Amino acid sequence: MLALHPAVQDTLYSEITQVLGTRQPSYEDFPSLTYALCIMFETLRLFPSVVGVPKVAAEDTLLLGKYPIPRGTAVIFDIVHVHRDPEIWGPDSNEFNPSRFDARHRHPAGANKSEIDDDTSVSFGNEKIRVPCKGAFLPFSDGQRSCLGIPPPSPLARGMQG
Repeated sequence: MLALHPAVQDTLYSEITQVLGTRQPSYEDFPSLTYALCIMFETLRLFPSVVGVPKVAAEDTLLLGKYPIPRGTAVIFDIVHVHRDPEIWGPDSNEFNPSRFDARHRHPAGANKSEIDDDTSVSFGNEKIRVPCKGAFLPFSDGQRSCLGIPPPSPLARGMQG
């Protein structure tokens, strides 16, 4: 994606030289390389490694309030289309735009200032990275069967969710 978007590559290079200068990166530099993380997340948004998550309905339910899904029915959660939904990500949802994740310079795609002030956007483990809402960015699935590399929420956060 960097070869196709030289302006993004230039911004990344600028961040790297600003943070590192000429030295080799270390693990401690990771939180300061926000734009690099934005690029990785934007690439995973457009090209997720998990494209669909199979589930089985635990009970009779209505999908979107009008489609009956009987208990035991196998369904697939379509991550590709969630990641490209213009109602979530904005009218440029099919475009490569790493800045949509950068909370330092702009609001997440699809969100306006009042939504952010009301904290409807979700932090993704770093206060400089934002996504519009829970469930909008799922490159490795979500919930108890998501990627093993994602740490579980803290007990305090779990208590606040319920």
